[in-house]
This record gives sequence, C-alpha cells and structure tokens, in this order.
Amino acid sequence: MEYQTEKRMCQNCKGDFTIDPEDFVFYDKIKVPPPTFCPECRNIRRLSWRNNRSLHSRSCGVCKKNLISFYKDDGAPVYCESCYSGDNWDMYKFSADVDFSKDFFTQLKNILNVQPRVFSIRYGTNLDSDYSNSIVNSKNLYLSFSSIESENIFYSENVDRSKDCFDCLSCIDIQQCSWNINSEKNYNCHYMFESKNCMDSSFLFDCSNCSNCFMSSGLRNESYVFRNVKLSKSDYEKAIQDLERGSFKTLVILKDEFKGLISSATHRFANVIASVDVSGDIITRSKNVKKSFDIMEAEDISYSYRIVKSKDLMDCGWVLAGELEYETMTGSGGSFNQVSCFMCVSSRDIQYSISCKNCTDCIGCVGLTNARYCILNKQYSKDAYFDAVGKIKKHMIYIPYVDKQGRVYKYGEFFPTGFSLFGYNESLANDMYPISKDTALDMGYNWYERDIRDYKTNQDKDTLPDCISEINDSILDDVILCSKVEGFSNQCTYAFRIKKEELEFCKKNNLPIPRLCPNCRHEERLRYRNPLSLYNRECSNNCGTTFQTTYAPDRPERVYCEKCYQQEVL
Repeated sequence: MEYQTEKRMCQNCKGDFTIDPEDFVFYDKIKVPPPTFCPECRNIRRLSWRNNRSLHSRSCGVCKKNLISFYKDDGAPVYCESCYSGDNWDMYKFSADVDFSKDFFTQLKNILNVQPRVFSIRYGTNLDSDYSNSIVNSKNLYLSFSSIESENIFYSENVDRSKDCFDCLSCIDIQQCSWNINSEKNYNCHYMFESKNCMDSSFLFDCSNCSNCFMSSGLRNESYVFRNVKLSKSDYEKAIQDLERGSFKTLVILKDEFKGLISSATHRFANVIASVDVSGDIITRSKNVKKSFDIMEAEDISYSYRIVKSKDLMDCGWVLAGELEYETMTGSGGSFNQVSCFMCVSSRDIQYSISCKNCTDCIGCVGLTNARYCILNKQYSKDAYFDAVGKIKKHMIYIPYVDKQGRVYKYGEFFPTGFSLFGYNESLANDMYPISKDTALDMGYNWYERDIRDYKTNQDKDTLPDCISEINDSILDDVILCSKVEGFSNQCTYAFRIKKEELEFCKKNNLPIPRLCPNCRHEERLRYRNPLSLYNRECSNNCGTTFQTTYAPDRPERVYCEKCYQQEVL
C-alpha cells in the first residue's frame, strides 16, 4: 500500500503534526493505529513515567531490608532484588478477569496500584550503588542515574562506560573528569562541552584530540592552547598556574567566560558522530534516525530519546538492546515486539505491561517474571489468550479510557499521564519540559510535594573557604546550605554534604568544592543543552542551505550547515 503524508491535530496541545509515509509503514508492521498525540506530546507523556533522581527511604516488603527506592510510599510494597526474583511471594495474587463493561486501562491501573514493585531499575551486576537508579553492570555509583558499565561515578546522569567522574551529563568513555556534557573519550578534563578525545584540559567547547588546552573552542589536534592562542609549553603552564583555579570566586568568573565563549563560537547544526541519514541531536555511530536525541549505535529509530544498541524503534525512551518496539519506556535485555510497555526486560510480544521480565505473549500485566499467555496477571491457554487479545484490542477502541481533560486513550496510545507513579516535577518530563505546579495539575499530571526537612546547616556560600587549599577533612562533617539559583526547580534538596571521594577529587585536581546541591548542579548542566525540539533554520554563513536543528531561529549563535562547519572548524 502506498501512503501519503497526512496532517493531523494533536488532541493534547491542539497543534498540527504530520504523519509521514514511513511512519504509516511502521504502524502497519507493529499493528497499531496512528497516534493522536503529536511527537512532542508523546515524548512528554512517556517522560512523565520515568523518575531518575527522586529517591525515597523504604523497606523491603518481605525481608524488611532498608532500601533507597525511586518509588515513594503510595500503598504498594517495594521488594529488594533478591526477594522480588525469589519464590516467596505470589506474583499472580492480584490477577483479574477482563471486564468488557469497563475500559481496559482502569482495570490495569487497579493491579498497578497494589502489585509489589522492585525497588529500583537495575540490570546485570551492580555493586555499592544504593543511592542510584537505572543502572546496568556498574559499581560504586552515588547519586548517579541512567549509567551503563561504569565505576566510581558521582552526581551524574547518562554516563556510560566511564570511571572516576563527578558531575557529568551524557558522556561515554571518560575518566578522571568532572563537569563534562555531551562528551566522549576525555581523560582528566573539566568543564567540557561537546568535546571528545581530549586530555588534561578544561573549559573547551567543540574540541577534538586536544591536550593541555584551556578556554577554547573549535580546536582540532592541538596542545598548549590558552584562550584560543597557541603557546609554548612553559608559557602555557605559567598561564594555567596564574589562574588560581582552586578558588571558587575564580571559578565563577571562568564559568561566565565559558558561557560567552560558547555563545560566540561557531556551532554545528547537530552533534552527530559517524552516523548516516539522521536527524536530531547527540547521535553516535547510528543509521536511519529520525527526529531523535541521545542515540548510540542504533538503527531505524524515530521520535525517540536515549536509545543504545537497538533497532526498529519508534516513540521510545531508555531502551538498551531492543528491537521492534513502539511507545516503550525503559526497556533492556534484548526485548522484541513491545507496544506501550514500561520497565519490561528481556520480553517478547507483550503489550501494555509494566515491570515484567522474561515474559512472552502478555497484555495488561504488572510485575510478572517468566510468564506466558497472561492477561491482567491471569494465566490463559494459548488459544484462549490469542482469542481474548483480539477482543481486548477492539474493546480498547470502542470503550476507551477518557481522562478529566477529555483526552481519549484507545489501543495504541501509551499509558495515561494521570496513571504515572511519579509526580511531573520528579519525572524526566520536568527536566526536558519544565512547567509550574498549576500548569501540571491543569494538564492532568501528578505533582509530588517534597517533605519539609529541618536541616541544621552550619556552612553556606559565605562561610565556606574560597580556596580548596584552605579546606580540610572537617568539611566532611558539615551540612552545607545550597546556594540555589533563582528560577531553579523545586528539586533543590536545600542542604548537602561533601563526600570523602569528592573532597579527594577536588584536592587532586585543584577544584573548589561546590556551593550547589547535586540536584541544582544537575539543573545547571541541563541548561547548557538544547531542548528536544527541531527547528527549520538557514545556515548562518549565508550559503543558502537549510536544515533542522535544536537551535531556534531567534537564537543568536552562529549555526552552520555541515559543509560550512567543516570548512570553518576542521
């Protein structure tokens, strides 16, 4: 069948969006109707289901072990990994028959509200990482989230295959680094943005294969460059020594200078490495990627975010080694043919399921392991299962769930936003698309009111010594008041401590200790990244080339097409 591009109106934001012919081909392939939400609203809907950073003290519902969970206490118990995977609880206890007089989503939510949950997202072998979430085969992570095969990572997010790093965002293969963003294969580098294969450098933007460079942009295969000026080794070392980098006051000045450097530099229209036929941003070693972000070693991906080693995905987020998936959030371990699933691992041919592992042919299930032919956590024969699934799909179309805002959720749509187990403000939706509490509630999202804690602080930005050389181990006993930046979100933890590893790292690298809590530091880094939106824009070099980019047309940066960028920078 030959398809044509169609324009439709999003039932959420009421804006127009287009469905391309290749999109229709995918919908046919995975057997779902076309979406009624636009790509951005679909992304927000999925992101509202994922909480990385909001952690809560819980206890295992079986062994009573103390846990740090990303689930707050809402009535459903959480289990530690060993109890959740053990045989000492009945995962079918809350099963139900399908009631064809009621919408299917509500029946699923009734099970979700009571079914025990694994306390954290962890795949593979993870050690000494109690205060982290969404990690894979990692060791000694602290307040670090969405990390794969990493060790000794602190206060970071989306950092993979890395070691001994602090305060980083969206990096891979970095070591002994701090405050790296969208960077790769750096060693002993600090305050790096969109730079790779660099060592012993700091405050670099869009630099590659550089060593001993400072406060520069657009460098390639350089060494001993100071503020974009080539120096001798001795002159460079003297210039660095004169900076007093261990001073917090100096750091504030340097960070302001770095922002100016980034703003005035030439910007490539997209951060794409070794990839072909792609649109979006932060795409590495991938092929045929459409309007997606943070994609690594993947193929045939559309409208997705944070996808690694996967193929044939549309409208997905946080998928590792998955194939043929639609509207899936947080999947891993070789999953195949999933529709509208959340936290389902190593599972095939499943739909509308949550926290399932090694399952096949399931729909509307929660918390099952090694299950097959199940509906609403109830076991069926093979023939009865497939007969019921056909009826359920038709039922979801003719008796859909309708939320208080009038949004209609039929078969093919992801879970309703109001069903999310997290508040909008503690979900990744708030990181990417921040809104006020009133706006969130008006739109039908949940909102999490943080507990008010009476911290007894004894240090703040005015009492802390300015230079790292003036700070000793006594700082480890202090409770520091966060010097929250005006306009930051309510995720500020108000107070924080300095860990021993952090102090040792700062002293070793002559870096001042932070004045912001880890959540506010994360938000500061997020502000360096562009939004998950694409705009049509002309090349700033006046060559006449147009492209899609995350730089809005009214932004002041010089944004070049690929050809002009190569001529200018390389």
